Order: sequence, then C-alpha cells, then structure tokens
Amino acid sequence: MRPLHVLLAVAAFSLLPGAAAFADGEFGEENFQDSVKVFEEGVFDGTQIANGHAGHGLRSVIPVGGHWGSSGHWIFESHGLDEPEQLWWRYWVRFDEDFSIEPPNRGKLPGPANLNGTANCRGNKPSTPEAPCWSARMLFSRNYGGVPDVDGKTLLGFYVYGVDSPPTRGHIWTWDPAVAYVDNGVWHCVEGKITLNTPGVADGTLLGFVNGDQAFENNEVLLRRTGEGHIDIRSFWFDVYYGGDESATHNIIDFDSLALGPSRQGCDDGLPTSEAGFVDTVGSVFELDIDTLAFAGITSGCNPPANDQFCPTANVTRGQMAAFLVRSFDLQDDHPGFLDTSDSIFAEDIGKLAAAGITTGCNPPVNDMFCPDVSVTRGQMAAFLVRALDLTETGPLFVDTAGSIYEADIEKLAAAGVTKGCNPPVNDMFCPNAEVTREQMAAFLVRALGL
Repeated sequence: MRPLHVLLAVAAFSLLPGAAAFADGEFGEENFQDSVKVFEEGVFDGTQIANGHAGHGLRSVIPVGGHWGSSGHWIFESHGLDEPEQLWWRYWVRFDEDFSIEPPNRGKLPGPANLNGTANCRGNKPSTPEAPCWSARMLFSRNYGGVPDVDGKTLLGFYVYGVDSPPTRGHIWTWDPAVAYVDNGVWHCVEGKITLNTPGVADGTLLGFVNGDQAFENNEVLLRRTGEGHIDIRSFWFDVYYGGDESATHNIIDFDSLALGPSRQGCDDGLPTSEAGFVDTVGSVFELDIDTLAFAGITSGCNPPANDQFCPTANVTRGQMAAFLVRSFDLQDDHPGFLDTSDSIFAEDIGKLAAAGITTGCNPPVNDMFCPDVSVTRGQMAAFLVRALDLTETGPLFVDTAGSIYEADIEKLAAAGVTKGCNPPVNDMFCPNAEVTREQMAAFLVRALGL
C-alpha cells in the first residue's frame, strides 16, 4: 500500500520524533493506484476503479435504501504530524450520470474535522462545552438557498458543526451555484481551505473552489470556544453519507487525486500529460494525432470545463462526429434540423453537417432523424469523410469489405491515404462494422486534413 504523502512545510507542521520528514515544498498525493485503504480510523468502505480521473480512482456507493457510502479518517498524528490550525485540501470528484437526490435531502462529502473523541459533531449532535468538537465536511445537495432543481447536476457546499450551529444539525452552507452546480458524469476538481478561529472569536475561515474558480468564502466561522485552543485539525474525514430520507437509488460517487497541505495545490495533480495537456493519452499510439487535433482547435477534451482528458478509447457518437467535422471543415450553413436533435448539445453542428450534404439522416428513406447518441461505425465514418472531402478515386481492396454498403467509400478513403486498415502491420482488413473510437477519429481527421 502506498501511503498518502502530503505537501507539508516543516515549519508549519512539526514532526514527532522518529517520523519521516517531508521536504519543505514537497508535493504528493494519493491517486489510489495501489490501494484505497489509506485511512486509519473508522469503518471504511470503498473500491478501486480503473477509470479514475487519471489512472485508478476510488468509488463510494450509497445503496438503495441506505445512507452510508464510506467513512474513514486520515489522522495527522498517525503520520507523525502535529495537528495544524490551517489546511488546504484538493480532490477530484465525479457524481454518476444517474446520481439523484430527492429534495430536500442532502449528503456529506470528505472534509476536515476534530471529533475530539466524542460522538458529537455528527448525527444531529452539536458541539457542547462538555463534549467540544467540530467538523467541516463538504456537502452535496440540490435545492437549498432558493436554487432551482436541475436534473443531471449536483450542488456543492459545506456541512459544518461548530459552536453556533443549529441544535439538531450542522450549518448548511451551499456554494455559488454559478460555479458549484456541477454536471453529473464529469470529473470536477474541488478545493477547500480551513483556518480555525481564535478560540472564542468568530474569525475562522472556510473557502471553496470548483475547477479553479472560487465558489464560497466565510470569514466568520466559529468552531472553538474560549479555552478550546487544543482542538485543532485532527483528521481529514473521508465521509460519504446520504442524509435525510434513505437513498431512493443506487448512488455512486467517484474520487481521485486527494492532496492535503499548508498551501494551495491547485488542480494539477502532478501526473504526466500530453503536449496538449491531456492526462489520459500519454503513451497512446494516437497521442501525436490527438495533440495535433487539439492544437488545431478541433477538440478541447471530453470532460468540460476541466478538459484535461480526451477519453481516447470512448466511442464517437454521431453528434460528436458532427462537431468534429464542422470544426474540421469550417462549415457555416445551417439546416432546419431533424426530429430528434432539438435537445442535443450538437444540434447546431448536426444542422451544419446536413446543410453541407455530408449527412442525410439515420432512417432512410424518410431521413427525418439523425440519431445523435448512436455510435459511429468505421464504415459510416468512411462515408462521412468521402462526402466531406469529395473523394472520387478508388484504392486498395480489403478482405472484409465485400458486400458492405460502404465498400466504395472505404476504397476511396484508402486511396486518399486517410486509412490504412485495422489490423497492422498486415492491414488487409478495415473492420467496417467496428465502432470508431475518439483516438481513431483523431487519426482519420489528421490524415484527411493534412495536419
């Protein structure tokens, strides 16, 4: 198991005798590449996933009819560190595409805490003078603060137990929805900063950021009473909990690239990137094609707004293909559209593709539909490119294209040098019925455009 290294300035966090020292300015993180069991205390439940933000990640599942997903503490003292009074943290989070919260329910996400050995500051139990504590977990929600519900989005915030929190729950502080109402199914970089208050004085600070943009600030946080100066930041509490009613669905939240330290780390998780800045294309045989396509402005990535991933092995949908071709060939004219594209984010691109005669539709002979969410096959891609490039010369034959309705298009594409085949080094096959991946699409377009 690889330990969680932390960005620690020795002057800010003194070490216990015999503990391994972190160099001043050193940066480290836990990417869950080797294990998800990095928390010392509490019952923890989480599984490793292959498709993290970069490499492996951690998955927490809140089951139907349940509340609890994961809970564990990363304790400073257990790592030979004094408990600090200030901490920055960063992790990447992705709510499943079908993630659902029934209003007015809400839930908790990882954040710093000092439960001080009590049962308080959780489970509707506030801090008391007899059992002082605090917690500043993050929050997932939908409709607090007058924010309207939006399907497919989740609102972030803080859920804080302190001296002045309500008697039966913590403070619910939602973040700016213009920044923190995040899309489900997409990785987002979440950052937070806590500075504990002077004991007895409401001068503590909580900051929140999403994908590098500030989403929250409160400089009047009261977590400690007079005489409670010993209650510093004991742990980073990796808590995932669905509050209120039981979860009505199987809710999944993925995490990656957790980092802690005395200064802000930002959203660069320190992993190798391609020249275009993608974290998931390094070492791909199509890396140069993907970078070339990005530098030409034809693609920006697959995980807006961060766009640090390209998703090279994901299949290309007909809607995505339309966007690629519209940018590649600078198509401008519009088309009235199809019956099934009005709600697609690619509706405008699809209209331009139809106006250029590159597509007629997906349901011949009527052709009043485009099927924007259906994956594109290699044979279909050949037809699209032949029309876009106005290719006429035929080329080499492949052993697996006889009888395909796209046979002539595939031969023309081969003659133009846009494709070589699908089974290198022999390349006597084209695989016309295989679905086109995003990295293959990059190679097709780079050759077609002569980039």
